[in-house]
Amino acid sequence: MLSMPISDKKGTLLLIIKSLRKEMIQAGLKEGLASEKTIAISQQLDEYIAKYQVI
Repeated sequence: MLSMPISDKKGTLLLIIKSLRKEMIQAGLKEGLASEKTIAISQQLDEYIAKYQVI
């Protein structure tokens, strides 16, 4: 990912963010918002959002 143009990096990160957001919502609906799985996905999502904001 380091050698990709910035636009490609942003696009890839957006796809990951959208996928994680969908996964988090599904986990929240199935297991609850305070479940370990939902929180773990949320934290991972936060990391990717932070990476996106840096670019």
